[in-house]
Amino acid sequence: MTKNIKIYKLLTLWFLVLLLAIVISLFVGSTGITWKFENQLDWTIFYKLRVPRTLLALIAGMGLVLSGQIYQTILNNPLADSFTLGLASGATFGSALAVFLGVSIWFVPLFSIFFSLLTLIIVVLITETMVKTFHVATMILSGIFIGAFFSSALYILLLLKPNKVNSMVSYMFGSVSSAETITVEITGGVTLICIIFLFAMSHFIKIIQLGDDKAITLGVNVRVVSWCCLLIAAIMTAVIISFTGIIGFIGMIVPQVVRRVYKVSVRIQMILNLLIGGSLLLIADTVGRVIISPIQIPVGIVLSIIAIPIMMYLMITEQRKKEKG
Repeated sequence: MTKNIKIYKLLTLWFLVLLLAIVISLFVGSTGITWKFENQLDWTIFYKLRVPRTLLALIAGMGLVLSGQIYQTILNNPLADSFTLGLASGATFGSALAVFLGVSIWFVPLFSIFFSLLTLIIVVLITETMVKTFHVATMILSGIFIGAFFSSALYILLLLKPNKVNSMVSYMFGSVSSAETITVEITGGVTLICIIFLFAMSHFIKIIQLGDDKAITLGVNVRVVSWCCLLIAAIMTAVIISFTGIIGFIGMIVPQVVRRVYKVSVRIQMILNLLIGGSLLLIADTVGRVIISPIQIPVGIVLSIIAIPIMMYLMITEQRKKEKG
């Protein structure tokens, strides 16, 4: 009973933090608006700019962090996320290619999903072929190589159509500034469906954590469940990245911190990752908007500045634990 109360208080705390981050994101920016909405300009800024941007940041933070947890859990790799596995670069290239070809906005996520899944399959197959298992170093190196390839291909697209540089370059740094109602509808709908599926599979994910042998003994088809989870996470990530560009590190660091600090079940970890991921990306986007206003820093850059020192700290502490062990 005491443990349940602590978990309830923990979830309530992070839910309140998320609500506060949403309010700050809606009302703080380079152009001030009042709570009273005294003129038409305030309404326009609020509903046409702030609301879509806040919702897209919320969706992106939740989706990227939850997918990071799935990658790390299924692949048993603490460094796995859409950025290190190369999925972000693949999805970004797909989105940029769609922009390059001038296709409808409805087809942009399809291009992103295709190249993201292609990247995932290539990375996993390379890793399995080389070491017959999901080896940490080999998988990350494969992801980095594939990501570098797609980044190079993206640069070629920029050279071929310089007039589309602005729209393509935004994909390279990660931003929610171009949020519109339609982008929120697409990302929100897909992300919600993926989250529901992942929560429905959380019981199997918990069993897989016990090890392949125990999972098989309990009647779980480890390979099928693993691939289903990875594909759902990859689709969710690809759709988000198709409209925001590369937002790195958040999907790697937040799940690690949650797993280390809060010793709770997989499902509670998923809820915490959703709350913390949404809050963090909203706060980072708000900071990027106001810190050197009116110039706006892309949220991907803000998160990188915040995340890199944290990542270094996690690596150092992990090494010290191994030495003591």
